Amino acid sequence: MRLLIFSLITLAYVLSTGCFNDADKAPKASSRAIGDVQLYTFSAHHNDFLRVARPLIVPPSTSIKDTLDVLGRELAASYFAKTYKDRETDIHFEVRRVHEITTPSRSLCIAVVNMVDKEEDAVRYFFQGSAGGQTSFYIMTATFLQPHLSPPLLDGLVLLYNGRILPELDHLNVTGILTPRLARRVTERAIHRFKGKAVVAHDDWRELSELIL
Repeated sequence: MRLLIFSLITLAYVLSTGCFNDADKAPKASSRAIGDVQLYTFSAHHNDFLRVARPLIVPPSTSIKDTLDVLGRELAASYFAKTYKDRETDIHFEVRRVHEITTPSRSLCIAVVNMVDKEEDAVRYFFQGSAGGQTSFYIMTATFLQPHLSPPLLDGLVLLYNGRILPELDHLNVTGILTPRLARRVTERAIHRFKGKAVVAHDDWRELSELIL
């Protein structure tokens, strides 16, 4: 276990810098498809961090990298689209690398995603304050990691900011490898809320149908 943790920490640095002395020692790039899984996107909530989840349909044959591209576009077009001052941003996400690490039980999937923010709107408007920093953390990790899945879409996420590791802020720490367990509980709560509303809507529709008939 200690060896695995040390390997992941080392990998985080190596992946973020893109430095390999020997190409044969580099983790192999992943070409694996996502398979038949239910993905979600999320919106922010001032108390629970993530509001009701929204299902996202992606073909099972889609590669993990292409899936991350889709999730990144959804995230940029929703949560990061405008500041609280209603000013549009140019924030978007680039999937730099997706690598697989072979273990005796299964392959672990680690991705490097770069948040491009030339105007640094995220630092000023999304990462500041306790609620803002934590909400941004959960919405990014829940979206890219999809921690409700077993196994999750990603086992680890290295998040860069304008090509560099974002320094630890007062209310946000995204240095190193981010793992699914960090966001699993909040993510599952948002999905449970969505499924609960879906059941209520279905029951209401059934009662209305019976009244009409």
